Amino acid sequence: MAKKQKGVVSTEQDHDRDPSHTAEAHSHKHDHDHDHEHGHDHDHAHHDHDHDHDHDHDKFTFVEDPIFDVSYKGDCQYEVKVTVPLANEAKQSEEMYTELKDDAELPGFRRGRAPIALLQKKFGKAVKGQVAAKLVGAAFEKLVKDQKLKPSGYPDIEGLENEKERPADQPLAFTLKFDVAPRVELGKYRGIKIERPIVNVDDKDVKESIEELRDRHATYEALKTGKAKKGDQVIIDFKGTIDGEAFNGGSAENYPYILGSKRFFPEFEKALTGAASGDDLTCKVKFPDDYFAKELQGKKADFTIKVNEVKRKKKPKVDEDFAKEAGFESVADMEAKVLESLKAHSAERSKSVAESRAVEAVVEASKFEISPKLIDAIARQHLEESLRGLIQQGLPREEFQTKMAELEGQAKETAARSIKGMVVLNEIGEAEGVEVTDEDFEKEAQTISKSMGADAEMVAQYLKTGEQRNTYADRIYRSKSLAVILDNAKITDKELTREELEKEAPAGESEGEDDNDD
Repeated sequence: MAKKQKGVVSTEQDHDRDPSHTAEAHSHKHDHDHDHEHGHDHDHAHHDHDHDHDHDHDKFTFVEDPIFDVSYKGDCQYEVKVTVPLANEAKQSEEMYTELKDDAELPGFRRGRAPIALLQKKFGKAVKGQVAAKLVGAAFEKLVKDQKLKPSGYPDIEGLENEKERPADQPLAFTLKFDVAPRVELGKYRGIKIERPIVNVDDKDVKESIEELRDRHATYEALKTGKAKKGDQVIIDFKGTIDGEAFNGGSAENYPYILGSKRFFPEFEKALTGAASGDDLTCKVKFPDDYFAKELQGKKADFTIKVNEVKRKKKPKVDEDFAKEAGFESVADMEAKVLESLKAHSAERSKSVAESRAVEAVVEASKFEISPKLIDAIARQHLEESLRGLIQQGLPREEFQTKMAELEGQAKETAARSIKGMVVLNEIGEAEGVEVTDEDFEKEAQTISKSMGADAEMVAQYLKTGEQRNTYADRIYRSKSLAVILDNAKITDKELTREELEKEAPAGESEGEDDNDD
């Protein structure tokens, strides 16, 4: 059994204890939010740019310290049974009734003249509830401060469901359940071996990029003769019916459809392939059982299709006019700037992969404890971000569903890896005494202003205000911690093709480095 001591937390495991109450009482919300619910950071307290967690309410001084019976459940989960001696309740009640007496107006008494006994009779239950809330918050703060715990949010509070009916001679007792920020036993991070991929950009890469430019500037021209094939644009009217009745979203006129894009059903693609302008077509489509429109799920539809026009993509020639249309001064200027851009992109990609591998190596060498709730929260966050990204890409329905299923299957693993990456960088920062300075903010502002073409001074001012300061300070902090690993790493370079390098996952994708850290 866990030992009961005043003001002392036991670290003994207590897996057999079954809380007698399951209802959660959240009437009191403690002000001490040590970390954001989604927070990747296992410990903001050691950062110079730390968020301000001072409390608005007055500090409470206990007459007699609470008794904490602490059980650590593993994986950063705590359960604490708290008993607050009656002397504390008496002190807080007396203070509240004194304040109440000064302001209360009761029939037959002037302001400040009502007897305490009458106030106790009229407001007793309300005062008792407020006193309990105050003592719960103060006890949690004392527990956190004395034992240097770092909760990752509000505690769940059990045992206050019938607080107003508690006998006067019975001390306030309740149970706190909360998670703390991730913990890590940091492994080796100096002198690790890293393989860094590098690419030597050549004329072939430049030509391929210019081909991509030609493709983006291509136009579709109507075919006078010939039949539709993959990559062609067909302008169609179509109308769908189910059992002879039209249905919502089942018809359109002059709809531009790219053959091979798979945005329509396979039956549509098959019917349109080989069609010519003026053709009248029909096809039958069975809606999938999991189709997004529930009223169409599993149903069969008949479509009539009129092919108004078939267009084929025509790429522009590589000449001075095309170069200017694409935003360059000349063909020579285009080739030089494309080469420069490819080199810069490949260098950045190479750096990102090396950073990812550096963090992963330290993660593999370290031991972690992470709250399952935190992993679930980050997994949900990542899935929501991925969902928004896939919607923006406008993927075909089948591809969208396949990709989402894949992401859902990997969500928890991805979230845990993301959290671990953040945790080791924060821990290295603490071990190395990393600090974020005004000069760091100025450098960050210069980098952002250069990439966005914005005024550096305005960007710097933006970064230093409000929540942006915390976000960028955390980002800079981890970046400096990462530099410690790389500056002391044993790096070997391996040459890859540009295609091979593009397949490598950069640090941002593997370690969760995004714009929403905090």
